[in-house]
Amino acid sequence: AVVGASLVIATMLASLAWLRGGATSGSDAGGAGGMGSLSPTSLDPADWATLRASAHAVLDASLDKLEAASEGRVWTPVPDDLKEALRAPVPPEDGLAHGELCERLLALLPYGAGNTHPRFFGWVHGSGSPGGVLPELVGAAMNANCGGRDHVGIYVERQVLTWCKEMMGFPASAGGLLVSGTSMATVLALKAARDARLGFD
Repeated sequence: AVVGASLVIATMLASLAWLRGGATSGSDAGGAGGMGSLSPTSLDPADWATLRASAHAVLDASLDKLEAASEGRVWTPVPDDLKEALRAPVPPEDGLAHGELCERLLALLPYGAGNTHPRFFGWVHGSGSPGGVLPELVGAAMNANCGGRDHVGIYVERQVLTWCKEMMGFPASAGGLLVSGTSMATVLALKAARDARLGFD
């Protein structure tokens, strides 16, 4: 959960740096491929074409990483210079050049836990799949909160739970939750077992 939260925070800061990177007006706004000036009341980039091109480049690099997952070493230690670069201070008010930000994001790709490699046996850790990239992309674009209201994310979640019940032979009346991973699922399972044993409603 701590790692997940750290990645969320890192993504948030990267997004903020990206958006701020277009805050300087002029032909060189935001450095390489800048997106022009931003409204003080909007987080949208002024130049969607630049954002789109960079997003395509990052997506292609990510898919290249997955396609070549069986090649090379299972795990590569994070080099000292990258660790040092990650200790950088908060990005300046005018942000990073967009080209620089993309380079920094892509520099992270070779240094994962190794779980996407077919020879990874170091930990009980899912490998993910290329097919999971696209739903994550859509989910990030929607930024849904499935805790309430009436929107499509709730219906997707309910249908996934229905499929799980059918595959595992549970009755239609059974309930379920989608959580962040096995650790949280185990905590909730222990709580459910405790509550049932002690007669909690």
